[in-house]
Amino acid sequence: MRAKIAPPLPFQGLKVVLGPLDLSSENWRWNRPIPNCYNLWVALEGQGEMITLGKTYPIHPGSCFIFSPHQKISGKSVALQPFRNFACRFLPIDGKGDILQEKIERLMGVEASNFFGIRDLCQAAIQASRYDDALAMQQSAGLCFQILAQVWRDAHMPAPKDPDFLIHQMVERLRNHPLERLTLKEMALEARMSVSTFSRRFMAISGESPMDFAIRHRILCAQNFLHGSSMQIQEISEALGYSDIYFFSRQFKQATGMSPSEYRKTGRVQSLLVDRAAPGAEVKRDVKKMRR
Repeated sequence: MRAKIAPPLPFQGLKVVLGPLDLSSENWRWNRPIPNCYNLWVALEGQGEMITLGKTYPIHPGSCFIFSPHQKISGKSVALQPFRNFACRFLPIDGKGDILQEKIERLMGVEASNFFGIRDLCQAAIQASRYDDALAMQQSAGLCFQILAQVWRDAHMPAPKDPDFLIHQMVERLRNHPLERLTLKEMALEARMSVSTFSRRFMAISGESPMDFAIRHRILCAQNFLHGSSMQIQEISEALGYSDIYFFSRQFKQATGMSPSEYRKTGRVQSLLVDRAAPGAEVKRDVKKMRR
């Protein structure tokens, strides 16, 4: 089933007026109107609040705003930790900003559906802007337009009705992308929960802790490499993100009862990845004691 289609942006590109900027502060405060341009703004680290258009918006990593020209805003961090955000002032290149202006309230406090994806785009835009040439300007404008398009899409997507929607998303992400190495803190950040709440809800849905679940799917990926490729064990270990082949071998043996070399000699894939997150499945506890 295809996701709901968002309406297109009302213009085909943008001109960067200032930025992209990577801003950080120990005690962040902001109390000034936006100048005669739009401002694409994304929170990357820290917690705070933004007051604009008569409303107060909580901000945390993944909170996005598109401010209109001369919009009055004030913001501050609310926790004793560094605050960091991405910002880019821009103008639509074909003069259709009035349509954007009409939807501006909808573009306040948008929650990024894929925080790591939008964070990577922000970092790429900032990196491109460090070159002082015409190509850098084109790259920065293109990347900022991609960020803007993602915020626009997220703003037009219906809010999920399932309170555990983001947990289910993370379960699928770990299952389908076992080579991706996420810390528990990063997982909780993506799910917009505290580490303790995220761990508790993940356990209730999958039957395992987030790290045990991730490790088991990584081991299944190793099994597939051992059974279906000629890669050396050292190469498999490195491909899976292990810096220590001995730690990889120990973790593999805890999960399967065999070392990687012993497993390869059997010439078969031993399924150990039945999990309660899949309908009708039972959870195996072979990796209860495994930790990253």
